[in-house]
Amino acid sequence: MLARKLKLTLNGLEVGSTPMLVPSVSSRVNLPMKMGKFLQIISEVIDGPLLISAYDYHYLKNPKISFPDLIFLDSGGYECSKDHSISEIGLYKPDPHDWDEELYAQVINEWSIKIPTVLISYDHPSKSESIQIQIERANDLFQEKDEFLKEILIKPETERSKRINIEGVIDNIESLNSFDILGFTEKELGNSVLDKMTNIAKIRNAMDDQEMKTPIHIFGSLDTITTPLYYLSGADIFDGLSWLRFVFNDGNTLYIDSFGPKLYSAGENVEKIWIQSLYKNKRYLMELTMNLRKFQSKGGVDKKSFDIFPYNAEFFKKTYDDLLEKIRE
Repeated sequence: MLARKLKLTLNGLEVGSTPMLVPSVSSRVNLPMKMGKFLQIISEVIDGPLLISAYDYHYLKNPKISFPDLIFLDSGGYECSKDHSISEIGLYKPDPHDWDEELYAQVINEWSIKIPTVLISYDHPSKSESIQIQIERANDLFQEKDEFLKEILIKPETERSKRINIEGVIDNIESLNSFDILGFTEKELGNSVLDKMTNIAKIRNAMDDQEMKTPIHIFGSLDTITTPLYYLSGADIFDGLSWLRFVFNDGNTLYIDSFGPKLYSAGENVEKIWIQSLYKNKRYLMELTMNLRKFQSKGGVDKKSFDIFPYNAEFFKKTYDDLLEKIRE
């Protein structure tokens, strides 16, 4: 079975465990309020891990953040991108501020938040490099940063490529053992969900061959369907903005602007609908985390073990069987 549980430790102290579902925040989301007020609101919602962008942190003038128990500090490549994607419902595309590796390094050097923090390697939409160079640059960034957990986010190697070179990752698997976490962007792992599951499983199997216990982090997967599927495939940590843009309800991920009024009331204030949805989504993520852990504890190999999921159990079992068939091929 590919599903597993791992502990995250920093300087000998446990700071988290997998499976880990990480709500993300970003200025790319069309929030119904200013970012400062938004951070105040989610301080009452979030008591676990949180992913924030160094780009947002910098341009918000270093806001005080004290509520998560673990912070993932993203490098800001997503926020400074000018790319438009029709799949990003609920996002807006403001003109980005200046951003580069030096500004990211400045945020890191001035980081004073006393919360265990995962430092993620620098990612900029205009940069494309071989996996070997990505590893070298990440190691350079992480030098003398022992107060952080260190995560490398692997990206496509050329500007024309939209997908990760999976074989290149496997060829460099020993070099990747120096990092605490290995990250991939969900949309860059394949052309279909099953392809992405297969590629996650390939990487995971290559890691197992080297007896690597490094967690796999999937960026952009935090919902009712893909998160369980990628966990079944061998991934461990999942983050995304879906909890801000959609409503998680009965195993579905639904567009908040259309389903929210039906769920709460057509006469309800839009901001109140959104805030109620945040609480609902956080509860759902907590329940899903527990169900993933129970699934792993039960061995997760027969039909009965999938019954731990109150929704989509049959679909998860069928897709998992499809994954096993593809791996055999």
